[in-house]
Amino acid sequence: MLITILVIAAIAVAGYFLWKRGDQDGDGDVDLKDIKLSAKDVKEDLEEGIDEIKDRAQDVIKELGDVVSAIKGVPTKGQLNKLTKQELVNSAKADHGADLDISLKKTTLVNKVYKLYR
Repeated sequence: MLITILVIAAIAVAGYFLWKRGDQDGDGDVDLKDIKLSAKDVKEDLEEGIDEIKDRAQDVIKELGDVVSAIKGVPTKGQLNKLTKQELVNSAKADHGADLDISLKKTTLVNKVYKLYR
């Protein structure tokens, strides 16, 4: 009984697909060629959709990296600009073991420390 219902459902789905897609090759009837053309169109649409999903997934991964950095307490450039040159040099040494020259411009120090955190 269940198999009969599944077969009828499959036939109904195939019939709906043919009715919805209609005559694809322009010869006036719905036949195997039309099914092949419809399947090819669906396959192309799926491939485009998969590519778009991959692109979006990569964007999400990049954004998650930013979120993780924010959660970990990675400082922003604005926060680093509030520090003195000595504090920048000390934080670079303490957090990353980097020896920075205090005689550099503050903007340069901020950029170097910021890169250490990224």
